[in-house]
Amino acid sequence: MGNKLKVTSEDWATYLESQKDHTIERLASEIARKHPEIFAKTLVGEEKQKAEQLVRGIVEASSELTLEEREEAIRAIIGQATGYGPLEEFFVGPGAEEITEIMINSVPEGPPRVFIGKHGRQHLIDKTLFRSKDDLLQYLRKICEDVGRPFTEDGPIVDAWLRDGSRIAVVGYKATPIGPCLTIRKSPLVRPPLPMEKLVEYQMFPHFAMDLFKNLIVKGAANLAVCGRTDSGKTTVMRALGLYIEPSNRVLIAETSFELSFPHLANCVNLVMVGYGGEVTVSMSDLCASFNRHNPDRTIVGEIRGGEVVDAANIAESTSGGFWTTLHAGDTEGVRSRFPKMFKSGGMPLDRDDVDTQIRTMFHFMVFVDKAWDAKRTFMELVEVTDDGYQTIIRFDEDTFAQTKGEVRQWVYENPISEKRLNALAFRGAEIKPEYREIHQRILSCWEGDA
Repeated sequence: MGNKLKVTSEDWATYLESQKDHTIERLASEIARKHPEIFAKTLVGEEKQKAEQLVRGIVEASSELTLEEREEAIRAIIGQATGYGPLEEFFVGPGAEEITEIMINSVPEGPPRVFIGKHGRQHLIDKTLFRSKDDLLQYLRKICEDVGRPFTEDGPIVDAWLRDGSRIAVVGYKATPIGPCLTIRKSPLVRPPLPMEKLVEYQMFPHFAMDLFKNLIVKGAANLAVCGRTDSGKTTVMRALGLYIEPSNRVLIAETSFELSFPHLANCVNLVMVGYGGEVTVSMSDLCASFNRHNPDRTIVGEIRGGEVVDAANIAESTSGGFWTTLHAGDTEGVRSRFPKMFKSGGMPLDRDDVDTQIRTMFHFMVFVDKAWDAKRTFMELVEVTDDGYQTIIRFDEDTFAQTKGEVRQWVYENPISEKRLNALAFRGAEIKPEYREIHQRILSCWEGDA
């Protein structure tokens, strides 16, 4: 007897899946050939809507796909057109602007897991976007190829930007024994800043602090450091405050990756550190050193981590319209501890006796943020840097938070800003209210006027 033909349901399901994929690829190729313009750049807004209508018309004319498969095909092809592939829903559409990151991890068995970062938390997506590790690997090769960075066994780690400015970090092959992984930090161009009003609504800030920051720190062109640990909300705060910058200002921004964008600023220049093949070709120090040649009114250094502090200090001391940056430090002592190490890495040793003087020449205020056990990002403290040291203006009431098991979030207005500083801020354009000169309401909440 000859060998009998064996057919299983799994074989048939695999065959049908491959036929569907083949049809979708054929339709995508046909659309790309006839309408190459929709694959030429990242599609958003009205352009995306027009492209979607065109794709829908062609796909729905195909008799090879079921109704459900047609919808999948439309999503897949539009995903290719936008450059986001199966992840398109996290970049465009309802709620996408609140998503900050996308993370994909391979697992030993089963499809890769997809997580999104939203409101300070990571959320597992409860559906399959990549059927297997091989499916994910093909996707990673494609997006890396699109940005001109080959992802191969000889180059298993890729750090680059998508066309929209989103930062991608890809690792695979032998560098990840379980399977490839991807992290995307979304571009500010597709993730509008959250206004301070929203941060108050999310109970990150008291209402009083929102007004004080706007009227004094922004309008008064104060030098500011926003400090906190990773994922504590430093960039979120910086972006929110940036919305208050006067549109006529010329603003220069330097970052390790593209995270700050202010569409209302017509005269804003973004500079980003450049690296290729593990080599840094344009460093943060290089960017900072070029700042003053561009005649800025305000300057922002996205984050000071090491030796670039030397050039950042020169910017802070020479910019008249306000210098902002972020630092990895949980409190004032953390900042003081890090400064000598950072200056040393920049080739300019800083004696510990000179630390406070150096901080005083760079900053008028330091803001500290953190993330609580409930994942709520929280404004912890506003500190004024004075001639005599460091004075806490507003602090988060950790005692009440602990006693109420997180049910009560309030702040304590401990000290008014010094008269000397208020007068200097007024000279620069700050709006000085009576409650900034003396404490009228000691306990502050997220609601206007009461605790």
